[in-house]
Amino acid sequence: MRTQNFRISTTILPAMAIALSLGLVVGLNVGGAAAGAAAQALSEPAGIDRDQRVSAARAQAINKAAQRFLDQSADQPPGLWLAVWDPKRGYYEQGYGQAVIGDARPGQRRTARRASTNDVLYIGSITKTIFTTAVLRQVARGTMTLNDTVEDLDPALSQKFPTIASVTVRDLVGMTSGIPDYANAALEQVLGDPNKKFTRHELIALGLASGEQEPIGTGNYSSTNYIILGEMLRKVTQRTPERSVNNVLRKAGLSRSRLPLSGPRQAGGPPAGIAHGYIGAALPADLLGHGLPDANTDVTSWTFSWGKEAGGAYATIGDLAEWGSTCLGNSLLPNKLVRQRLATKDIGALKYGLGITREGDWLSHTGQVLGWSSDVACNLKTGAVVAYATNSTNGVRDFPSLAGSVIFPDYFTASE
Repeated sequence: MRTQNFRISTTILPAMAIALSLGLVVGLNVGGAAAGAAAQALSEPAGIDRDQRVSAARAQAINKAAQRFLDQSADQPPGLWLAVWDPKRGYYEQGYGQAVIGDARPGQRRTARRASTNDVLYIGSITKTIFTTAVLRQVARGTMTLNDTVEDLDPALSQKFPTIASVTVRDLVGMTSGIPDYANAALEQVLGDPNKKFTRHELIALGLASGEQEPIGTGNYSSTNYIILGEMLRKVTQRTPERSVNNVLRKAGLSRSRLPLSGPRQAGGPPAGIAHGYIGAALPADLLGHGLPDANTDVTSWTFSWGKEAGGAYATIGDLAEWGSTCLGNSLLPNKLVRQRLATKDIGALKYGLGITREGDWLSHTGQVLGWSSDVACNLKTGAVVAYATNSTNGVRDFPSLAGSVIFPDYFTASE
């Protein structure tokens, strides 16, 4: 996939934007014949043959690399979840380490639990790829277009926030709206009050107050875009953005994945089988200065109402791999829209399309939230899939350097 200099830590953590993830991959611009060929290749779902298992020797090598990562990762994640699919070599998924750290302190008693492939984990901004698919399916149906503006689809929202009125669906989903990100401001409030609840309008206001709004067409990664688009999609479909996302999950066959209504605290608490999330050891001093006691601070019961369609979904590692097998939703879309989705623009160090990033033949997106981090990718030519996740905030940062050359070298060296 990439070398360590493209990781989350160098791109967002210094600015404290860890409340939502970036798709931190560097890719190649896609257009014309290349994009057309890619779209044609994705016209039917590829799928994963879970009965085609990797060899015992390969499984042993993967297990050894995974354990080395857990032993040496700077973030000290308690657990690692991994799934790889290569049509030539087979499928393998496994959980390593701990899903829950035991705690015998009075009032804090908690039984340790080993990681397993039945665990669910929050997937951060990989949610964006699912939500983008929901939006593009509405475009395919003709209920909206990529050129519709906020004012066109949600006049009331544009009246409340007039500076976003002329921003288009394409600008929002492609990160070229120039609208600032709300992540830093929301994170500050969550660290002060872990039970804080946010409405979409509050998140939009936080984003707009977080910096100067750049001209439309300016590339900047901002989760505010997706909250705005969530309101617009609600107007078009007359259903919640959560329902739209969950419809896509069902269509893709992801039975253990869901975007809860405004986050788990509003839906009755964290989902059953959740792998607990922990702060991790690789956060910058300005975050730890907020009174977080140590790397093992458990944030599982903290609010997720800031995530929504920008970063609030959860999945098992097997479901995440299954999402990868759709090439992050492309196989659920008509070829014409896939071609448009894969036309990338520079967003900082990224080549970002419509809710997706590309490097060479790999399409991917990273997910990072407070307590969990993840990544999923598919190969356009081979149908190969890589998915991995940790239950610490910055756990995936050094996974490529510690385990990538063994797990799937074609992916982790693609940007070299």
